[in-house]
Amino acid sequence: MAYLWGWPLVNMANRADAFSKAPEPILLGGVVPVAFGRNAMLTGYISPEEHFIACPNQDVVYGAGFYALDKEPVVFQVPDFGDRFWVYALYDARTDEFSEIGKQYGTKPGFYLMVGPGWKGPTPSGITAVVRSSTSLAFSVPRIFMDDTAEDHKAIEPLISQVVFYPLSEFDGKMKTKDWSKLPHFPAPPSKGETKWVNPETFFDELPAVMKSVPPLPGEEALYQWISSVLDAAAKDPAIMKTLKETAVQSERQRPGDQSCASSESTTACWASLTGLSACRITTTSRTIGTSSVWTKRRPAARAIETGMKATPKFERTKAWIQSSRAELCTTSRPMPRARSNRSM
Repeated sequence: MAYLWGWPLVNMANRADAFSKAPEPILLGGVVPVAFGRNAMLTGYISPEEHFIACPNQDVVYGAGFYALDKEPVVFQVPDFGDRFWVYALYDARTDEFSEIGKQYGTKPGFYLMVGPGWKGPTPSGITAVVRSSTSLAFSVPRIFMDDTAEDHKAIEPLISQVVFYPLSEFDGKMKTKDWSKLPHFPAPPSKGETKWVNPETFFDELPAVMKSVPPLPGEEALYQWISSVLDAAAKDPAIMKTLKETAVQSERQRPGDQSCASSESTTACWASLTGLSACRITTTSRTIGTSSVWTKRRPAARAIETGMKATPKFERTKAWIQSSRAELCTTSRPMPRARSNRSM
């Protein structure tokens, strides 16, 4: 449970740590925009050689940047994009979007201020609006639509040059520009597939600090206390820490939806076997953590009942079907809990 819940928080923290090592806005491997405290932008479509985002859009020009809003608020510019589609996705440390900035929201051109949860300063003159992150760590992903024509590649250049994020202390009310084609290139470490931002072997060593930087949402106080008590015990007892790490490694090997979840009629049963929670507790938890339709295959119906699942008529029919056919069932009929994950951006 702690691993599934905390996975996106550690994922974001590790991404931000990697970005913070960039001495200035750069292109990592010549293909990924990387910046901390500011943004970096591409000037064309994202390359298939990048491993930072699993499923990027193929018709937009991307940008990216992490920000420590407890240090200083950040100003970002919105030029006049006209009829062109555009959006600035702003995420907090939980990967939740905390603003509605884009063409679909009717956002007007101007200067906007991104602040952290504890910021109480006055709104400077010339700022169109203030957006507040629920956490001190924030991540921006501007996306600007571009037609794959020579004419539009040229037309978008002056617009992209005005997509600039910078510290509030540099704000002077004037639209700044940046020639993103001149970003320095830094070599990227070799990687096969998407970069692994969460290491199950070190996850429980990293989670305590991450939880301190991400305050609980309303209603999460008890959850924080419970997970913190386990982490405190693990810090004092190597045997407990060993068990936690083994569970994390096993969870990575047996994610719902992969082939290791074999032969089950119930997504709830699969999650119960992975998390150690009873199925009825998982169903309750799904209402507060979130739900997702997932494809799973794991245990026979009798095991699901042993975990405490309510035997509904539909469940009984499914159990009989499996027992009679011994077939594998993939179901999306029961909503399941999921930790918020880093979405396709």
